[in-house]
This record gives sequence, structure tokens and C-alpha cells, in this order.
Amino acid sequence: MSLPTPTPFRIAVPDDLLAFISDRVRTGRLPTALHHEEGGGWSHGLPVETLSTLQKFWTSEYDWRTIEARLNATFKQFTLPISAEGEDLSIHFVHHRSTRQDAIPLLFVHGWPGSFLEVENILPLLTEPASPKHQAFHVVAPSLPGFGFSSAPKNAGFTPKKIAVVLNKLMLSLGYSTYIAQGGDWGSLISRFMGVNHPESCVGIHVNFLVATPPSPLWNPLEVAWLVLRRFTEPEKEKLKRMMWWREKEGGYFQIMGTKPMTVSYALVDSPLGMLAWIREKLELLVDGHTWTNEQCITWAMMYIIPGGVAPANLYKEGFDTLQVELLDHIIGPSVYFGSSSFPKDVGYVPIWWARCKIAKNIVFWAEHEKGGHFASVENPEILVGDIRGFVEKIQGATWAGLIKAGAGDI
Repeated sequence: MSLPTPTPFRIAVPDDLLAFISDRVRTGRLPTALHHEEGGGWSHGLPVETLSTLQKFWTSEYDWRTIEARLNATFKQFTLPISAEGEDLSIHFVHHRSTRQDAIPLLFVHGWPGSFLEVENILPLLTEPASPKHQAFHVVAPSLPGFGFSSAPKNAGFTPKKIAVVLNKLMLSLGYSTYIAQGGDWGSLISRFMGVNHPESCVGIHVNFLVATPPSPLWNPLEVAWLVLRRFTEPEKEKLKRMMWWREKEGGYFQIMGTKPMTVSYALVDSPLGMLAWIREKLELLVDGHTWTNEQCITWAMMYIIPGGVAPANLYKEGFDTLQVELLDHIIGPSVYFGSSSFPKDVGYVPIWWARCKIAKNIVFWAEHEKGGHFASVENPEILVGDIRGFVEKIQGATWAGLIKAGAGDI
């Protein structure tokens, strides 16, 4: 059976959609600002002053056509038809092949509120490393179904497990019979789905975001005792404390999207400023000293404004409804190599002894850094790439030989 052929893709947003967006931004009405004591301006959400500044910048300085041209010049983009789980989809992806003969296929999986744009800073470091001693990679960075320029599922029930099926088919269609996956946020969970359900092809997983259920009293009595006794180092305590703070104080967005994604999508799809505010607030709280530019924030929001669908919000609904049974109750088996990098300002974390009994059997790489947040590829690209290389160095033997197959030719 012949495989579908990727079609080269260039971003070209229709003029009428850009006119709609510009008009909505220009005429958008902001709520009355609340007065806060010094330092408390973000306690009720995105400050009006911040969105007002963004609105003025968007209206007077931001030029999507310039951004569009830069993205088209930066990324080699394609689309590929993929039929899976009862859906006929067109998947958009970035595909940069290294010139190195020993390069390894790497699938980069984004989450929310990110997009394929998150791969930009690490692409050159991965594909053409400065030192010949450093491992090189062929990088595939797709837009998840319904995100960015990938078409959306038409039916409810398209879970992260089904997304993993689509992405595995993408890699196989590109000729990569074996590969490694890397992801943060939802990308980390989707990568884990691939390790659980497609271990014959996804032979290694590196993540920078960890979620796990508690150890089992029956199967993990020692770890349960450690948990009860709070057997954590001080850095571990701080990371777990931040994770709990995020869930208890900042988790309204995923409760809304995780229960009624369609309702909130009406407002977000119709209001570019509303979508920007929804995303901009989370960008502020998830980083460790990183400064977001106005242009960067608007461009990230545009990846959701342009498709104008429910899929990004619906990912939380479908994910939360099925995550426990389809993923968290399963452990990645010993045939799949697993690595993790954690950063202190991220909001998903468990210690390595917890991960060994609830996430993966074959943990070969573990790094805990002193600075960084949720968006490792944006905030700390060199560190993340170094960790990916460190993880791959642990992969040996036959698996290594399989990873360096030529795969997709000149695509």
C-alpha cells in the first residue's frame, strides 16, 4: 500500500479573515480596570493595562503579513492527509532534516497554549549542531489536530490517545519506522501515550512536564511510605508546592475548558482580544524571568485565532474524561527509554522514585535544573537540547541502529 505524499505548505491567511481580526481588535471593548495594591495587579487575571497596551500595539504596529513571511522563511512546512480513528484529517507539520547521516528522527509535540512555534529556537541546535561530537536530529513538529494549520476532528471523543495514533501514523508515513518523541504540557502526555501504545516505533520519550497518580499501597508500599512521611528534598518540596498552587489557585481555565469547551469557545473564537487575554495571562505565570514581547504574545494567540475552532479547549474535555483510564493507570514498558527534565517554575512534577513506579519502567535520564519554567524550548533552548542529547546517549545497541535509518529522503 502506497503512503500519502506530503504537500509543501505556506501560511497564507485570507485577507477577509485578517480584516475581521483587525476590526475586532480595533473596536474591542475592555472592562473597567480594578485598583490593586502594589504588586497585586495579576491577582484577578490579566490587568486591563496590559491588554490595553497589547491592543494599541496590535492596532498600530503589529503586521501579520510580515510575521507570516518570516514564519514561511523560517520553517519548512508540509501537510499530510491522515485517516485515523474515524476522522480524515490534514495534519500540518514542520519537517527539518539534518545533513548528518547519523541523525535521529525526533517528534516534537506541543501543548496548550503553545503551538509548532515552540520548536523555533531548538531547530537549528538539533538539526545542525555546531560540534560533530553532538548528536543531530531530523525534527518533525506537527500542529495537533485542530490547532494552528491542522484540520480539526469533526466528532466529539477525539482523545489524546487518538492524537497519538495520528502522530505515529505521521512519523511512519514520513518513513521513520522508529523515532523518539519530546514534549511538554499536553505534548508530554501525548508522547507518553505513544510510548504506551506504540512502543514498536516510539522507542524513546523525553518530557519536560510530569503528571502521575499516587503510588499504589499494594504494588508500591515503600513509595507510599515515603509519600506519607514527606520524604522529599527541599527542591522537590518547592516543585510539588508550586504544582499544588497551580492546581488550586490557577486552575480555573482547565476546569472551564475541561467541562464546557464549546461554551467558552464562542467568546474566544469571536474575540481576538479575548483569546489573547486568555493566553497572555498564562504565559506570564508559567515562566521563570522570561520576558514576552508584544509581538510574540500576539503571534502565539494568532495560532488559535486563525483556525477559530473548539479543538484546543476540547482537548481538556476529552483528555480529562479519559486520562486516568487511558494513560495514568498504565506504565510505559521497559522496551521504551524514558527521560525527564524538570524546571523549578514548571507546574507538573514528581520525584524520580515516584516516576519509576507510576510513569515508566526504563528511566535512563533525569535532570532537575535550577532555573526555567514551563516553556523549556523557548526559555532554555540550549539546556533542553543538551538534555535531549544526554538522553539519547543512554540509548544503545539495536535501538540506536534503528533510529538512524534514513527515513524520509529529501522531504
